[in-house]
Amino acid sequence: MPCGEYATLIDSANFIGVRESRRIKCEKTLTADLFFDQTSLPDEIGRYSYPVDIHPMTPDKDGMAGFDRAVSIKHADGESYSIPLGALVVSGVDNLFVAGRCISADRPMQASVRVIPACYITGQAAGVGALIAATSGMSARDVDASLVRTTLDRIYS
Repeated sequence: MPCGEYATLIDSANFIGVRESRRIKCEKTLTADLFFDQTSLPDEIGRYSYPVDIHPMTPDKDGMAGFDRAVSIKHADGESYSIPLGALVVSGVDNLFVAGRCISADRPMQASVRVIPACYITGQAAGVGALIAATSGMSARDVDASLVRTTLDRIYS
């Protein structure tokens, strides 16, 4: 099955170690409110717990004050937030999943979900979701998150 033959790289980060990148608009967006919500979302594909590790936007007193507030946003031991499958399903494009730091998230949540363990979670879920969509002939939007979770459980059990 041909895939990506018309894809073109338009741009990439121009510095190594860039913490923020473009984020893709998806069916759902991770927001800072979800960081403190301990409930499981109906389309949860994984849970994660990492502080809001956001750096200052400006190298001045105001920027550093914002940094001090932001880095204090973290979970207590055993707490985590839900990552929904909808944050991986690209809005307005059929059959496209995203993973890693470009998933749909606001700036504070991107500062938490951008690190490698969350990229593993979203990458595995996106891959399994794409497999389910391709083999069943359904749209990415129609993939059931519980089937993604069940498949991941079978793979890693």
